Amino acid sequence: MESLDNYMQALNRLFEQGLIDAVPSLLTIKSGEIIFHAEEPASSIFGVQTGKIQLVHYLENGHMSHQYAVHSGAWFGEDGLFKSAYQNSAIATQPSQIIAIPTQTFLTLLRHEPELSLTFVGQLTEQLHIAKTLMTLRCIRSAYDRVLAYLNTVTAVSKRTVVLDCSLKEIAEQICLAPEVVSRSLRKLQDNGVIRRNQRKITFL
Repeated sequence: MESLDNYMQALNRLFEQGLIDAVPSLLTIKSGEIIFHAEEPASSIFGVQTGKIQLVHYLENGHMSHQYAVHSGAWFGEDGLFKSAYQNSAIATQPSQIIAIPTQTFLTLLRHEPELSLTFVGQLTEQLHIAKTLMTLRCIRSAYDRVLAYLNTVTAVSKRTVVLDCSLKEIAEQICLAPEVVSRSLRKLQDNGVIRRNQRKITFL
């Protein structure tokens, strides 16, 4: 993902032209801090400069369903551009720096910066693809097959090896399994000669 620098430069241009009232500044967020709750009135869209934000949805039974993670250079809370309330809750899972842009300011940015508009659409398309992929994985009943499908998803087509960029706990949250179930499935995949595992390095055999 690219950084937010291009967006910040564009906001400065709009401010100099008198098209927006102010240039938003970066906010420092602690790990575990909630940026917004689902159903909260949506007034801003947020970009991640550094760190990681997890989008979650709270179920009626009180359990938390992990949607997807947002990393540096990506946006979240974009549903606030056209809806009156956020659809998910957003929680920082690492110390993060984010930018909060009022929705009307961001819409002005999109109208006056067509190249950034295309970049933004591309980023949203990528995030939608990730969300759809996770939904597909979660529909696989067998934990063994679900973990195998996840590994195939994160491994490039032309490669046989992948270095996982997140912990087993984070993988488990993404594909809705308990961490110990993911660990057992990886061990079984290795015992069956499907993969070779060296900590986060996974090689298909």
